[in-house]
Amino acid sequence: MVSIIEQQIYERARRRVSFRIHFVAYIIGILINWVVWMVYPTPHVWPIWPTLGWSIGILSHYLGVYHPGWVFSIEKEMDRMARKELKDGA
Repeated sequence: MVSIIEQQIYERARRRVSFRIHFVAYIIGILINWVVWMVYPTPHVWPIWPTLGWSIGILSHYLGVYHPGWVFSIEKEMDRMARKELKDGA
């Protein structure tokens, strides 16, 4: 039987590998966009938009994998609620 700790480690490793796959796809996709634009230049630098959009996605994926709970944390919210209850109840 697999322990809970082993399951947590496996899940964390799976999420990190998933991020690395996403990051490689990001690099390849962005490079293709910029190469296409360099080969067939236009006055408008259109690759900046997919680069910015996908960068937001990759950043949010990174934060979710390597810094979970940094922005949205159930534990932090529970602590806030408990402190509020103690303050209101006192």
